[in-house]
This record gives sequence, structure tokens and C-alpha cells, in this order.
Amino acid sequence: MTHTLPAWYNQLMKKYPVVTLAEWQLLDSIATIKHIKKGDAFLRYGKVARYSAFVISGMFKFAIFDEEGNEKIVKFSFPNDFLANCESYNKKAPSALSIVAVEDAVVLKINIKKIQPLYALHMNLLHVNLQLFQELLEQQAEHQYILSLKSPLQRYKFLLEKRPAIIQKISLTNIARYLYTSREAISRARLLLLNRTRNVCD
Repeated sequence: MTHTLPAWYNQLMKKYPVVTLAEWQLLDSIATIKHIKKGDAFLRYGKVARYSAFVISGMFKFAIFDEEGNEKIVKFSFPNDFLANCESYNKKAPSALSIVAVEDAVVLKINIKKIQPLYALHMNLLHVNLQLFQELLEQQAEHQYILSLKSPLQRYKFLLEKRPAIIQKISLTNIARYLYTSREAISRARLLLLNRTRNVCD
């Protein structure tokens, strides 16, 4: 039995055109809408992951803590992005990171155990699953490259040129945690780049 999907599915359909309307409807039938307040977790550190989700609205950070208890961010997720910790789910092991809303958010929450059998029946869904895994690997590689840059200025400049959404939407404190440096260092880098731009325009 088919049903009308909410309007926000249109963006997911554009991002993943291989999935048919009937398959989106099937996915919707096993998913639930969850509202998550700023600062609350979709997945907490130490909990075994059992759910994944598409972000409908809001933003999330994937955070870890170093030995001194300092928060470091390994990834951000924006609307239409995917939230998951596949390693925790596959190994049935406590999550080494937290997935936390950085603003009020709404997600399409999916029980991983329910969706996995669908991959054998719907190759389009399997294709999207593989695409999401590929995107994750690329994001991890990019973050490692950013951290290999020697100075906060170089790291901030990379985001400015390649990932402006992070600069525009994420707080300076969380950008610093993503770049593994201090808020003050990022503030100085931002001011320096701003002054350079002004000098070019003068």
C-alpha cells in the first residue's frame, strides 16, 4: 500500500535519485521521526549503536574525547546527511564517539536491524548504503588531510575554500575542536584572512 511522503523527502530523492518512490515509501514505513534538542545526543558514547538516521533539519557533531577530557570533533552532519556508527553496530561494541545535535534538529530514525534485510531485496537501497559508506571514507580521509596541515591558518583556509558550509553554520568553538586547535588560534586565523581580503580589495 502506497502513501504520500512528506515534502522533505524531495531533497533526499534529489540526492539519491537511484531510489524509487516505492522504496522511499517502504523506508518511511519502518522509520520514525525524532526531534532532538540542541545538546542532546542521537548516540551517546559507550552505548551500542542500533539506529541510523537521515537529518531532516538541524546539524550534528561526531565527537570524541582525548585523554585529558578535551572534546574533539571528527565530523559534522547537515540536512540530508546520514547519521550512523557502523563500527559500533557491526561489532555490537560500545560507541567510541557521541553524535550530538549542535542545534535543535529533526531526524528520520531507522532501526538498522529492520533495514538490513531490505538490501537483499532492493539493490537501489544497497547502492545507497555503499554510497554512504564511500562518503564516510572520503570524509575521514579529508579530515586526516586537514589535520596534517601544519598551522591553524592553513586548516581554517582549507575549510573556507573547500567546506564553506562549516565556516558559515558552525560556531568558532566547534570549528576549533574540529581542527584540533584552540578557539583563539582560529580567531586569529580568521582575522588574518579577513585583513588579507581587505588589503586586496583596497
